[in-house]
Amino acid sequence: MTVSLLLNEQMISRNRVGELPDLPPAVAIVYPVEGGPFEVETVRTFGQRWFGKNRSCYVVDLSDHRRQAAITKTPLTCKDGGHRFRATIDIGFRVHDPASVVRRNVRDALPVVYGYLTHRILLQVAQFEITQARAAQLAVNQELDREIPLPEGITIYHCKVQMEPDEAAARYVQELEESRRRAKLGAHVHEARRSEAYSDEDIEDIRAAGRRRRQAEERAVLASTRLDFDNLIREHLVRHPEETTHALELLARVREAEATQHEIRDQRHAEMVKYLIDQGVVREVDLPGLRQGVLGSSTSGTGVAGVLERPDAGRPASFTSGATPGSPDYSASAPAAVQGGPVQGGSVQGGSVQWGGSTPTPAAAPPSGLVPVYVVLDTSQAAAGCVADLGNALRSVQSLLANSPDVAAAVRLSVITYADGADVVLPLTEVSWRTGVPGLNTAPGCRYRPVLRRLLDLVPLETERLKEQVPRVLRPVVFFLAVGQPEDDQEWPAAHDELMAHKYFPHIVACGIGADRDRVVRRLASRPELGVVAVEGAALAQSAVQFSVLLQQTLLHLGRSAIAGGMELRLDCPQGLRPVTREQ
Repeated sequence: MTVSLLLNEQMISRNRVGELPDLPPAVAIVYPVEGGPFEVETVRTFGQRWFGKNRSCYVVDLSDHRRQAAITKTPLTCKDGGHRFRATIDIGFRVHDPASVVRRNVRDALPVVYGYLTHRILLQVAQFEITQARAAQLAVNQELDREIPLPEGITIYHCKVQMEPDEAAARYVQELEESRRRAKLGAHVHEARRSEAYSDEDIEDIRAAGRRRRQAEERAVLASTRLDFDNLIREHLVRHPEETTHALELLARVREAEATQHEIRDQRHAEMVKYLIDQGVVREVDLPGLRQGVLGSSTSGTGVAGVLERPDAGRPASFTSGATPGSPDYSASAPAAVQGGPVQGGSVQGGSVQWGGSTPTPAAAPPSGLVPVYVVLDTSQAAAGCVADLGNALRSVQSLLANSPDVAAAVRLSVITYADGADVVLPLTEVSWRTGVPGLNTAPGCRYRPVLRRLLDLVPLETERLKEQVPRVLRPVVFFLAVGQPEDDQEWPAAHDELMAHKYFPHIVACGIGADRDRVVRRLASRPELGVVAVEGAALAQSAVQFSVLLQQTLLHLGRSAIAGGMELRLDCPQGLRPVTREQ
């Protein structure tokens, strides 16, 4: 493609200028003068001078010209010398000195214009790294944002340049960015594991201190307790009430052994008294004194005859009456479990211990369902006025879930930010006080496609992973906050449709704050009733606070319904937000 400013290759007579084809409305007639400067006839000089109808002349185009082109032949090398930029320029130029165009015989204006611009662009981009394409573009456009007269008689009155890395450099930048993101994610994972390790150590120290304290208390109690068989059985039953049957069997064997020993001793005493009577050593009148002096309190009755003749002779009175020798009332000192009463301090029912005689409070039942939640936040330059409020919103969500452990157990939360790209700043996790709340920073650009593609990658993968851990995983929910105007308005709807076509498609709650958000929110929300926007005239920071209220209320509904095994996604718009209007 060429742009010829000289409309006739050979000089022609002035009266033949009108015969030139496609003659533009703005032209200049240039007359060569031998030995002197060129004479120029323009619209302003018509009628002021007589140049002669038959004089030879050139016709020069004075109209404005606009062209777009990509710089391909000249390599635009960046600062490191190893990578190259790719530039597309939009230029406008016109002739300001027709005589110079004829003098320099400028048949094609494009080499002149492109040559000058390529040189200026090359000097500018050599000062920037390959990752600084936006900064290089800004510097070049600032340099060329003026009217530039060239010695060839041409003025460049408009020039806009778009810079980006070439294909090889773009792959390098993408790989570099991915490695940075992996490193950042690795740092977050490392910090989380480090915190968990410290927390586990603290908990283990607390448990060890508790064990030492209890052991010391037990030793102190045992030091003041008489360590006989009855007390040992009592202590054992307090600690292990489920072994009541075994303890009763053991106690019965001990009592049987004691009874056997008493029977043997009483039998020997009776045999000795009978022998003494038979031998005439004692008389009947001596039996009471003999009972007190020889037998002591081991026998009962009115005399030796009573010992020898009563039906239960040989069985100690202590066993039949429930009292041991030396212990008048055994029922007062024996464990209640042995007597048939309840175990002191607790009771055994069906193998479980119920302390204090009352039914214990049952442990909180695990949730019947688990719902993954993704909070997608706009951190483009358009959100600069509310990024601090969005950070406060994340801390409020942490406080809400940490103070409601039953809801937190039914929810897994992830936070993703987007501007020109998408970053997972909080991987899917159960939120507690130990969860690190990510910081938010704005970045240039505003594109929806990268974050929708990231959701398409994460949602199915993490849903499958949760299904391996819990019996029931509910459909994921995405809270999508839109602030800035998307730069990829023609591209992101296809990514959105692909996400919603997946078998694990999420429910998308779209919230738009800022001006003119209805159309985008209608398109983002998975159902019309899941789209809300800020009321007209609301301040950006105040709308971010209302989004925080909406997010917290909806999370509570979701978590409580998941505990019950249901899926209740309900939006209660706080003051400052309204449902999106339906598209006509």
